[in-house]
This record gives sequence, C-alpha cells and structure tokens, in this order.
Amino acid sequence: MDIHDSTQKYAALFAALTPDNLTALEASLSEQVVFIDPFNRLEGKEDFIAIFQHMFAVMLAPKFIIQDVAISPNAGYIKWQMTGQLKSRPSFEVNLVGMSELVFDENGLLVLHHDHWDSAHQLFSNIPVAGFFIRKLLTLFALPKRH
Repeated sequence: MDIHDSTQKYAALFAALTPDNLTALEASLSEQVVFIDPFNRLEGKEDFIAIFQHMFAVMLAPKFIIQDVAISPNAGYIKWQMTGQLKSRPSFEVNLVGMSELVFDENGLLVLHHDHWDSAHQLFSNIPVAGFFIRKLLTLFALPKRH
C-alpha cells in the first residue's frame, strides 16, 4: 500500500471514529506506533488506543471532520477540525483545528501520528477564569493593531 492510499484510509478511519470502532483503528497501527500531541508522547498500540478511549470518556460527542489531506514522499498530512464538549467542569464546547503528520511503514501500518495544534489559543483560552489570564498572556506575543 502506498503513502497516498494509507493516508486516505487512515483519514476515513479518523473521520468515522467512535468508541465502537477503535478496533478498526488499532488494526491500522504498527506495534511500535508513536503518538505525539501537545500533551502526550506515547509508544505502542495499547497506549495509542488509550488516548482515544480517554477522549471518548471525557468528552460528549467528539468528532473529527477531515478538511484536507496532503501527501509528501515521506508522510501524509490530515487537516482536521475536532468538535465536542467537555463532560467535566469547567464544561465548554471544544472546536479545534489541527494537522496530523502521519508516517507509515512498508506494509501501510501507521508508525507515527504527530498532532500539531495550538492548545493555548484553541483550548486553554476557553477555560473560565484561567482563560482570561491566558488570553492576556497571549497578547504579549501579538503584534499591536495598526490603525
């Protein structure tokens, strides 16, 4: 299976992800798969699947909407939007846009899933009280508006 086919197949699995079909996702993984996001760096199928089990445990109706798929000679890339709502307090709507960098082995199994997304702007700034301070901190790095 080539990188294009592997990326397209994985994107379809990702878009259809539910707690009931995690085994289909698991079947697409290499034993040594590595998962990286702003909060985690995990290795192995068991921990990879545990990330998504945890997501379904802490969120109401999480969903990945695939916005774009790109391929390079070495990797596949999926631009996605994740929506849902946090179950616990402070509960708020989640609406993240990110990109997953995907590397596959010669058998078309995923060996690296590296998520790139902005946790400060898209997640932490939405938390009541703490979000106020995070938004203030982020303005320190922004170019002042010109008139």
